[in-house]
Amino acid sequence: MGNSGSTTVTNATNLNADNNRRLYNLVDMHGGGELIPWMRYAINSGKHEEIDKNMEEKVKDFMYNQGKGKMEAVAELVKRRNKERNAMLGALYRKKGKGKSGPNILEDFNQEGVNQGDLKKALKLLDGGGKGGKGESKYREIVWRLEERGTMGENLVGVCLLQGTNVHNKLAMKLIQNYPKLVNDIFISEEYYGLSPLHQAIVNEDPRMVNYLLQNGADVNQRCYGAFFCCEDQKSSRTDSLEHEYVELKQETNYVGRMYFGEYPLAFAACTNQFDCYRLLRMKRADPNLKDTNGNTILHLTVIHEKPEMLKFAYDTGAKLQMTNKQNLTPLTLAAKLAKKQMFDQILSLEGETFWVYGDASSIAYPLAKIDSINEETGGLNEDCVLNYVVYGGTQEHLALLEGLLENLLQAKWNHFARFQLIRSFTCFLIYYVFFVMAFMTRPLDLSDDEMNYNSTGEVTIVPNETVTPAVPVTIESWFAQQQCHLWMYAKDGFYGYVRLVAEVIVISMVAFQICDEGFDMYRIGTSRWWQTLKSFPAKILYKIALILVLISAPLRLLCGLSDKMIIVENFVILLSVVFTTVHFLYYSRAIKFVGPFVLMVYTIIMQDMVRFFIIYAIFLIGFSQGFFLVFLHCERERNLKHQHVENILSDPSESLLRLFVMTIGEFTVFYRELNACQKDAHLMTIFGKIMFVVFELFVSIMQFNMLIAMMTRTYEMIFRTQKEWKRQWAQVILMLELSLKPLDRRLHMLRYSRPIGTNKNRRAFMVSRKINVDSLTEAEKRMRAMQAEALREEKRLLLKRRLKDYSLAIGRKSIRPGTSYLIATPHPPRKH
Repeated sequence: MGNSGSTTVTNATNLNADNNRRLYNLVDMHGGGELIPWMRYAINSGKHEEIDKNMEEKVKDFMYNQGKGKMEAVAELVKRRNKERNAMLGALYRKKGKGKSGPNILEDFNQEGVNQGDLKKALKLLDGGGKGGKGESKYREIVWRLEERGTMGENLVGVCLLQGTNVHNKLAMKLIQNYPKLVNDIFISEEYYGLSPLHQAIVNEDPRMVNYLLQNGADVNQRCYGAFFCCEDQKSSRTDSLEHEYVELKQETNYVGRMYFGEYPLAFAACTNQFDCYRLLRMKRADPNLKDTNGNTILHLTVIHEKPEMLKFAYDTGAKLQMTNKQNLTPLTLAAKLAKKQMFDQILSLEGETFWVYGDASSIAYPLAKIDSINEETGGLNEDCVLNYVVYGGTQEHLALLEGLLENLLQAKWNHFARFQLIRSFTCFLIYYVFFVMAFMTRPLDLSDDEMNYNSTGEVTIVPNETVTPAVPVTIESWFAQQQCHLWMYAKDGFYGYVRLVAEVIVISMVAFQICDEGFDMYRIGTSRWWQTLKSFPAKILYKIALILVLISAPLRLLCGLSDKMIIVENFVILLSVVFTTVHFLYYSRAIKFVGPFVLMVYTIIMQDMVRFFIIYAIFLIGFSQGFFLVFLHCERERNLKHQHVENILSDPSESLLRLFVMTIGEFTVFYRELNACQKDAHLMTIFGKIMFVVFELFVSIMQFNMLIAMMTRTYEMIFRTQKEWKRQWAQVILMLELSLKPLDRRLHMLRYSRPIGTNKNRRAFMVSRKINVDSLTEAEKRMRAMQAEALREEKRLLLKRRLKDYSLAIGRKSIRPGTSYLIATPHPPRKH
């Protein structure tokens, strides 16, 4: 799978060239065809008799039952699709359809002239043939003959809409007007299976055609399963089942696909940002919460294609933010996983509930159900949460999401429990490390003067005990009394021996407790989740290995009597555990702001730069070492022939590797002196060896090591410039500490830094007080804020007017002399006559 569209068309053309020629005689892919001139004439003159006549004569024979269509078993269509897919693939990649198709009750049934309505009702009763938009139908109505279709499985309407010109659109309308059932006749091919005229009109961005198709009965829930509209990393996993029409895909995907539009016409409109088409489909009751094969709804798809305005519009018209896909991702967690910051902020603004606004400041509550790593009901770990996807994302885009809400949430976790947990963990580790060092440093470095002697090479030789005859049984006392078991003789070392005894007992007890506690955590949260968190901390992994090594050293100590080699094995194990335990200090350093980025630099340089360097370096080292080995071997043979017994510094291939490694770090004096000494005995090989020496120094010691320094410098500068990288290290430490808490303790801490939503105490929200950045608002949000400000001013004006009125009334009541009314005339005294 994964073939390009052109390859697909070519393969399909080779298979169906003879059958498809007749269709393209009517309308071809280059703007021509027998029907096009007649359609132009009808448009210009307004006379449609000729085009109707040509359709009657030339088009009817291409359709089943003279355009009335016939019912076809979905299993047969799936077999046809599977056969076409396998024809495009190699023999090793071919897949057969699985499942059982059941009996086809239409096989021996002549559908010509039969009442299709009655047949559909019968199929619905007998075999569940009704279409509910969920892919459960076992029969599909086909209008255009399967053997008369084009290279992409299209009919004549599909050919017209592929061109998309005015003439072709008019012809498509004419065809649907004369043969109404063509409106739901889909493409039948592997690449474009399920593509309907409604899908094509949306892709053409033609709202008028969309409206026409909807008015003529187009199915708003028709799904398009073609490989052309599939995610790129899922194309190779496409398999068919005879029990259903949709294609089965692997669940793991990154959702990358230029034409991955989500199968439904409404999803096509959303992904192409066509608001008019979206409104028309919603008016016809198209459901925005229907899921495609990956379980994605309209909101998921707008996140994938980064359509923030369409996401807001879909949400306002009925799309739900709580829907999850097959990877258990909501639109919010999907935006976090894909590091789509704009979409992430948009969904947060929709989910958040504003409690108060004062000027540019506001307080917003964000539901924690899919954001926090702690389950709000049980206190368990929430794997599919925003915090996990952002903290363990690993890209610069994920770092940008840590600002704002998530940073405040992490700070709340740090203040409520993480800081105390880290200090307590470090204190316990420090106590363990002190006893561990005491147990290691007080180990006796020698036995006793009368039990040891040293040879001339400086090697220690242990004087064996007296030979025990087989007749004498081995007891516990005799077993541990052997000289190689001297580590059991604590009393022999006096004060230091007793200190070592106490320290070793405490260390073994603490190691056993830590391993049991770690095993309990693995059982409680699951191995996969445990490893997902632990793998981000190399120092922590080494520390866990050190604990196991310390535990292994105990049985090695017990087996000391088997051989004097057991003490060497034990010493090696303890040395490794000391190194791995000391490295654990780096884990605690990651939470410190001025040290954490440098710890990350060390990890990154080792895992990226040095690994790449050593792969290339090993190739040069192996090749040149064996070449120098042959040069020195030839020199040794020539000297032996002349009875000059000189020691060869490259005595074997492994020694050659080690010598060349020492030479690359600057110590090449001895090597070159020995090479030059061979000049008298093997002149030609010496010249060849010197040439190799110069080439090796140029390409390895100079070029490659300077390249390594340049790579490490680049990594250092890149991480140093990323100031936010410390936040990720800090966040990972917090989540690691959270892992060690019990579910009840986690929930109690979560209840402290959150608040309930409404009357349901189990639903929690996190409060964030922030200043609104006016420049980051959209035009619609700015208009809304202007309207709110105007309404607030009007409310203040009315309030002031009411207060002034109340004040005037209060003053009037307190006045002794009633106020004179200017509306009542003053009475005059009576006149004298």
